[in-house]
Amino acid sequence: MIDTPRTPGKRRRADMESHYFSSPSPSPLKKLRSESPVRQSDFNSRFFQKQVDLNALTSDPTFCSFYEVFVTAMTELYHAKPILIQEHVSDSPWKVLIAVTLLNKTAGKKSIPVFFEIMDKWHTPEDLAEAPLSLLLELLKDLGFGQTRSQRLIDISRTFLTDPPDPARPRPSRGYNTALDTETGSGSGVEVKKVRYPPTPVSHIPGCGPYALDSYRIFCAGDSEWKRVRPTDKELRKYLQWRWAVEAYRKWDPVYGPGQSIDLDYVRGLTEVLRHDPVEH
Repeated sequence: MIDTPRTPGKRRRADMESHYFSSPSPSPLKKLRSESPVRQSDFNSRFFQKQVDLNALTSDPTFCSFYEVFVTAMTELYHAKPILIQEHVSDSPWKVLIAVTLLNKTAGKKSIPVFFEIMDKWHTPEDLAEAPLSLLLELLKDLGFGQTRSQRLIDISRTFLTDPPDPARPRPSRGYNTALDTETGSGSGVEVKKVRYPPTPVSHIPGCGPYALDSYRIFCAGDSEWKRVRPTDKELRKYLQWRWAVEAYRKWDPVYGPGQSIDLDYVRGLTEVLRHDPVEH
């Protein structure tokens, strides 16, 4: 895991530069109240099914108190973001697959330093494809499965050169995934079934099982592909819970997928889980 120290109560607003928290402000309500003139249509969203009087809301102490509390809770959740190496190198599917090959069945605190060392020595698929196997074995000797992993890193790189991934050409996947079955006919409602993993542009790359394919789809596939992933890896699950809450404002379950809109209790509970059970990458 790539982690940053947290100091409760002393976070700077500058740390929150993103399209969710875009500008420093001493109070969320000051910006809300400063928009003049205020029209009812200015405050329409899926959380408010009817047009509302914004001036009346900002004059209501109960609403103001909840608004401040909820924004504070969302800020805390934002800072509890799980930081994964896959996202750090998401601009390169090759690097993502190299990283997950090292992470598979190995703690991040051991495998991530080795990943960066490999990237420092061999910057491109062309470089790693020609890496001496003996040198890779020396670098990977403490991670386990050294012979298998070393050869796989070379094979992954060679495949990227001879048969690179093409988003317009998904390949059949190895392995299985879970899906919801709503047509069982048993009358017992929704059931979970095992299905073949869907095709992806990297399914033909050596060693790409569900964990690697999940990582690719979440961090490299773009658009809304991450919303369709149901990973079994616990770190990817925590990341998707966070992302669904922060980007889509919805609860998310690893089996049933997106659920209802988030509420204050859910935001606080998820923040505590992420703080006290950080990702191991």
